Amino acid sequence: MIDSFRGVACIMSLRKKKDGDKEVFTISAANKNYLESVKKQDEEFVPNRPYSYYVPADANFEALVRSCIVDGKISHIYVNAGLYNAWLDNYMIPLENDEEGNGYCLFTYEMTIESDSDRLLSISSETAYMVLKTCIKFRENSDFIVTMNSVVKDIRSQCESDGCAIILMDQEKRMIDIICFDHSETDQFELGKDDDVFFKPEFYDIVESWNDTMAGSNCIIISNEEELKSIEKKNPAWYNSLVFSGVKNLVLFPLRIDSNLYGYIFATNFNTDKTAFIREVMELNSFILSAEVENFRMRQKLEELSKIDILTGVLNRNAMSKRVTELEKNPGSSSFGLGAIFVDVNGLKKANDTKGHNAGDEMLRNVASKLRSVFPDKEIYRAGGDEFLIIIADMNKEDFYASFKKLDSVSKIEGEPTFALGAHYEDTDKNIGKIMQTADQNMYHNKAEYYTANPHLNRRSR
Repeated sequence: MIDSFRGVACIMSLRKKKDGDKEVFTISAANKNYLESVKKQDEEFVPNRPYSYYVPADANFEALVRSCIVDGKISHIYVNAGLYNAWLDNYMIPLENDEEGNGYCLFTYEMTIESDSDRLLSISSETAYMVLKTCIKFRENSDFIVTMNSVVKDIRSQCESDGCAIILMDQEKRMIDIICFDHSETDQFELGKDDDVFFKPEFYDIVESWNDTMAGSNCIIISNEEELKSIEKKNPAWYNSLVFSGVKNLVLFPLRIDSNLYGYIFATNFNTDKTAFIREVMELNSFILSAEVENFRMRQKLEELSKIDILTGVLNRNAMSKRVTELEKNPGSSSFGLGAIFVDVNGLKKANDTKGHNAGDEMLRNVASKLRSVFPDKEIYRAGGDEFLIIIADMNKEDFYASFKKLDSVSKIEGEPTFALGAHYEDTDKNIGKIMQTADQNMYHNKAEYYTANPHLNRRSR
């Protein structure tokens, strides 16, 4: 029978378990096309070898085979298979059990490099409604986070799940952003639990391991205790986190466009009677959400670039103007006072004239680096060609001037670029305009003192 099949085909077998034995998935028969597809055409076929001899073991694939054989229903799924970097259109057709109770199904697939929209749309009306609803929500609301929360709430409801979340990854900072998390009132998973790794920085390491745990599959689906236990061997840290959080089953899909992995969507403790539907809903929604997340990340980068001075990496004059306007409108937004520090690089014009603009650029980068070393998490702006401004709205007066004194010491390191400084801080009268004006005047006094001591560097006197 299998040899008469024109496409890629094999007979999958689920061997009957004996007491204490584990399930064994084997290939009982395979045609020439299948053996060629797994690069085993030159070997003599041996019936009932474990299927993992031909392809990497995949818990999701095993779950589909088991469902087809046990339920006796045709199974169809169209997936983006990361292992092959291709799309697979999979069909499983149940066959009769043998006398010993071993189950069988015919497995066949077609592989294409590009996705086929017609096949993607071959879905139930219920799934189509859910996916269309997701698309409409992103067009109705421009607030990305609000829309994501609404979508996650819908997905959790359809999955009859205890919890559903979307998390994004910042691979440069190695941080996780849990942008939305919807959970039922009966869910034992308590948001903000101090001893749960889900809310700690090291959770990034667990999330980073999910891709390897998938082992080339396009998702992770855990439907029962046995499948959950299999995670313990592959990924013990994640398994412990799941058990701690009371997770009994899980469906997880990556948010990915080509080779760019942005994050994941997952649902826990869902209705396992709806596994096939849930997989379909989650897969197609992840397809849409991946595109929305990519657009969101791109907008974030463009917005960041519009605020950053490309040469030095600090905030630019445009960002400074917006921040000053914001402080003018709402000067009392902080419980602290308000301070400003003006910085003017000494000798930049001479460096540009005598050594070239590359030398001048290096001076500016060097000074910006020194400013960040003293104020690593503060607002540093490049106000003009050789001027910087630091605005501090989250520090008391004593700490402000202690940090300013440290910066003053850094500004005078022999053999390195020097810069003039001026600072001013107000506890009560938080008028940013007056504070900046006084800091600027103090900076020019400091600048004058520098050129009095070094008249040969003063381009103005020449």
